[in-house]
Amino acid sequence: MPVTAFKLITKKGDVAHRHGDVIAGGLPSSTEPKDLVLVTGASGYLGAHVIEQLVKAEYRARGTVRSTKLATSRDAFSVYGDDVEIVGLDDLAGGDFSDVLKDVDAVIHVAAPISEDNAEQALKVAVDGSLNILRQAEKHGIKNFAYASSIVALSTAFLRGDYSPLKGDEWFPITKEEVLNGKDVDPYTIYIAEKVLSEKAVWEFAEQHPHIELTTVNPPFFYGPFAPGYRTPHETNTVSMSSMSTMSVFWDLLDPTAVSLPSTAFVKTSETSPSPSSQPSPNRWVEPSEMVRLVERERPELVGRISKVVERVGVRSVVDLGRLKEVLGVEVRPWQQTVLDGVDALIDLEKEWEQRGAKLSRA
Repeated sequence: MPVTAFKLITKKGDVAHRHGDVIAGGLPSSTEPKDLVLVTGASGYLGAHVIEQLVKAEYRARGTVRSTKLATSRDAFSVYGDDVEIVGLDDLAGGDFSDVLKDVDAVIHVAAPISEDNAEQALKVAVDGSLNILRQAEKHGIKNFAYASSIVALSTAFLRGDYSPLKGDEWFPITKEEVLNGKDVDPYTIYIAEKVLSEKAVWEFAEQHPHIELTTVNPPFFYGPFAPGYRTPHETNTVSMSSMSTMSVFWDLLDPTAVSLPSTAFVKTSETSPSPSSQPSPNRWVEPSEMVRLVERERPELVGRISKVVERVGVRSVVDLGRLKEVLGVEVRPWQQTVLDGVDALIDLEKEWEQRGAKLSRA
């Protein structure tokens, strides 16, 4: 599961760490196999990868999906046998999670709200949904909590050509009042507000409950193959770009990058104690043209089906992935593997559609 950036921030024990400190914590150590971890939004692209990594790390997983996806998701995740249980959950903001949280040792909150046309309702669902699962988990005695945020909770300057390095102690400057009082607020701005205000609310709750161990991860765009539980592209003979991601608002802005952040970041957050003073080197930006040439070289049968080479000047990485290895002991996948795995997954999907009678254009 590839991604272009991450931020690991945790508050551990009874010490309140400011936003931006990098402290090991989050999930129980994998030295205690078969602990049960709840994953919200399990049927999504990211959620399905988190489930897969949990199983590989010898955890049991309970995933939540919307009731409309319950039957297909249970079938998809059946490949993991008794290690994965799928349950229906429709109301993040107001639902009762008592049954869902039974016997759970940790929570990974990945679920994102369905897009809302009304800004006020969108913010309510996003913020209240995150707080609802956190409050109920805390009442059930669960203290290990991980939250999937977004890179836009930090900054969007890189979309405007400002490649200043991102810092863990900054927020994108936006308020609820600005969104609700603004005229013709676009979905992109609403999405940013959802992520900023939700993550702030989660951190405020954690500060008020110092026994909670909280980890937040702030990724941007995901690339690569599909995990077994992610069935959206397999359930239709057509596929839109937005159906390949829970971040559909970004597709018009999408600008490919190629470095990976494995979903194991959610699983390994308590296995290594980092040195806060360490300053790893910035990650190198990978040009889209490099990806095109890689596919042309390694998958020559696809020449003519991929984008033309576009050279860009002055683009730099805005994130530092060195902390992945230092903090979590996780090796970043080579970008070449990410690109080729993603391409191969799409080719396999094409073959599956053709076997089902779909007529595909390869122009």
